Amino acid sequence: MSLGSHPAVREAVARSRHLATHEHLDTVTSTNDLALAAAQEGRRLGIVVSADRQTAGRGRGGRPWTDDVAGPEGPGNLAVSVVVPAPQPQATLTPLAAGLAVAASYRAVGAAPVLKWPNDVLLEERKAAGILVERHSVAGTDVVVIGCGLDLDWRGVARDGQVAGWTSVAESLGRSVDRGEVLAALLTALDAELTDLAGVDGAVPTVLTRYRDACSTIGREVEVDLPGGVLVTGRAVDLDPEGLLVVDTARERVTVRAGDVSVLPPA
Repeated sequence: MSLGSHPAVREAVARSRHLATHEHLDTVTSTNDLALAAAQEGRRLGIVVSADRQTAGRGRGGRPWTDDVAGPEGPGNLAVSVVVPAPQPQATLTPLAAGLAVAASYRAVGAAPVLKWPNDVLLEERKAAGILVERHSVAGTDVVVIGCGLDLDWRGVARDGQVAGWTSVAESLGRSVDRGEVLAALLTALDAELTDLAGVDGAVPTVLTRYRDACSTIGREVEVDLPGGVLVTGRAVDLDPEGLLVVDTARERVTVRAGDVSVLPPA
């Protein structure tokens, strides 16, 4: 069954406040690019594009990325991108909200994820999903493109290089997972996170508090490779109101807006 016709996925979109349409494809260049192009062509925001494989995806900093793992029962990955109006005034927290949503989708099928700042979801301390959020202006509207790359079933898949230490949901659970169930849970959770960010009826968004509780980076010794090649080493102690990581170097507290974060082993 195609994920475009999966009953749980269709119900998740139909019941959402923020999602309007969903298209699932076999192979694409980049779900983020396709979703943004649809918005630029005038389609109603709330666009969801998912795909089994990406041939020209990207990570943070424009790093090229390909999602084409063949698992034992079909595609091993799932790429999902959503275009919605940027949630104001909490747009900077969108990546954290997306991380919480992906974690919720993994918990829905029995996994036990934690979050690594700023955009990874871990299972047993190994990366099992990545997130890329991009902001654009479309017809005068500030929008966010929320891209999620999910590693669902890499059982028996050889891996080396950057992905050598990565894992997947099926490996963590020791069994197959229903891709439609994961996608439906992701869309439902993301819809709830967008509602939280919007502060509906004057409510105070809880994303920061919940992300702190789920983030395995906070309280750990880290090394941060900042843009320009500057290295910062210290203890990750908090998130600031924008969702940026605060690192205590013992000499000063550094607020990290962008950088590659590595958790250091215990001394």
